[in-house]
Amino acid sequence: MQLLRGKPFWKSPEIVFMKAFLFAAVLLIALSTVFLAACATVPPSSLQNNVQDSAWQGRKKLRAWTVYSDRCRISRKLFLEIGKSLNYYITADDDEKILYLIFEDTHSFADAIHDIAFVTKSYEHGSKKIKAHGGFVKVWHSGSEQVMKEFFEQLEKYPDYEIVFVGWSMGGAIAHLAAEEFNFRTRTDEANPDSGRKVVLITYGCPNLLYGKDMRDYFERCVKAAYNFANIKDPFAKLPPVAWNFFVIRRIEVGQNYKGKKHPHLSYGQKEIYKDIVIDEPYVQVSE
Repeated sequence: MQLLRGKPFWKSPEIVFMKAFLFAAVLLIALSTVFLAACATVPPSSLQNNVQDSAWQGRKKLRAWTVYSDRCRISRKLFLEIGKSLNYYITADDDEKILYLIFEDTHSFADAIHDIAFVTKSYEHGSKKIKAHGGFVKVWHSGSEQVMKEFFEQLEKYPDYEIVFVGWSMGGAIAHLAAEEFNFRTRTDEANPDSGRKVVLITYGCPNLLYGKDMRDYFERCVKAAYNFANIKDPFAKLPPVAWNFFVIRRIEVGQNYKGKKHPHLSYGQKEIYKDIVIDEPYVQVSE
């Protein structure tokens, strides 16, 4: 009697599909755990409180959360939340005559999903096609009209103030997009970034978001100056990888130690590294 033989049961379509599904589920859980762990290790005080408790004046120290200095006086603050993803503040420093637009970091699981949405998304500003990280573009466009409306209203009150856009982590990516948007809206010639008003861009732990070196160069033309600080061992600031053709404007790397036990954006126990970072403009000098 001939024994009928078929494919081993572990090669059946049902089993192959189940193995593929389980692999995808494990990968998704692993990625989610990494991003949620990053969110969970954030200090309890928000960026809002850190800005209120610190100052944007003269000399700066790059520390755990954002920018710290000798004193602080926040004269005006607006806070809005768009879809629990786009958190920002507008504040004016009357002493230094600087108007700030500050974007917060990743807060929720939905934000983390936007962080890992590496697929690029394109949109047009005049004849220029902007191509960037799709997740961050989606977050920015969820509230860009409201953000720009609020900011221009404040700018009318302080037309001569220096403008600084600031962002931490995902907020740094949003600050990039906002800086280009502001420049585009203020141009007299929509094809020429030099015809618009330019901001100083400062970010901390900003992931790569601009697709292609030509897009990076274009964004650099849209700002007065850009300072993207990142811990040299911060894995999140290296995503999506440059090998995939994603960039920020100029990055300044600091620190050396990422041991995996604390928030990877941060640099611990290395006060001396701040002494080596000196930038010409007095309001963005980073020193101990």
